[in-house]
Amino acid sequence: MKPTVPHVAGELARRLRTEILPELTGFPANAVGMGAELIDMIGQQWDSAAANLVAENRAFRELLLRGGVMFGDAALTAAGQGADEDLRISALTAGNDRLRAALILLHATIEDSPGDDARALEDAIWAALRDSVCARQIASANF
Repeated sequence: MKPTVPHVAGELARRLRTEILPELTGFPANAVGMGAELIDMIGQQWDSAAANLVAENRAFRELLLRGGVMFGDAALTAAGQGADEDLRISALTAGNDRLRAALILLHATIEDSPGDDARALEDAIWAALRDSVCARQIASANF
């Protein structure tokens, strides 16, 4: 059997809670309990991080392409082209950072632009950002 990171993290967190935490009191107990919850969160994030970043990057590219067409902006169009080929989290995150920076510029332009098309694109940007936050939510512990 090849254990996965989420499985190992979950097992470590379970053992901290069931085998070590009952032996402790006060601050050490709180620290171990919080550590177990954080390890659970790491397992959750590990499992979905690449998928979330790829989906987010795709959505941001589509918005940048729409903005590029709307404003005739070659830089926005160029920022919206391409795809994620390197699926390492570090590479996906770096790409996400670049796309977010371009999206911020587009969003600033949209806010000052009149018309229904601009409002529709602005609404789509807010929806993509909201979806991004929802996808990153963790079933967190009660800290």
